[in-house]
Amino acid sequence: MAQTVATKTQHWIAIVDDNEAVCRSLSLLLRSKGHGVKTYPNGLTFLSRAPTETYNCVLIDFKMSPHDGFALLHELRAVGNDTPAIMITGWQSPDLLRQALQAGFKDVIYKPMLDDTLLAAIERVLLI
Repeated sequence: MAQTVATKTQHWIAIVDDNEAVCRSLSLLLRSKGHGVKTYPNGLTFLSRAPTETYNCVLIDFKMSPHDGFALLHELRAVGNDTPAIMITGWQSPDLLRQALQAGFKDVIYKPMLDDTLLAAIERVLLI
């Protein structure tokens, strides 16, 4: 006889970053907290899968090629994808923070990031 196992609702988070080490470490952190995670090495790969995959949140690196974080968010919104997005970046600038929030990012997290800072930002986004 088959048994069913009750599990808590899992949130799915996409990570779009061209740095494999960042993807790997964020993936390990988020999975350890019970989230489902899928990583993408660039915006083009993510966009090719976005129509068929659903996420509760997407973490988007600012500096990538060929799409930077702003271009990727713009492309997502242009196709009707309103998944909440958090920018992750090593570039610290008050102007960048202002521009990112105006563009529609829910938060900006600076690298190197503290685990608690990132997790708190994700939890805020998931409550929206």
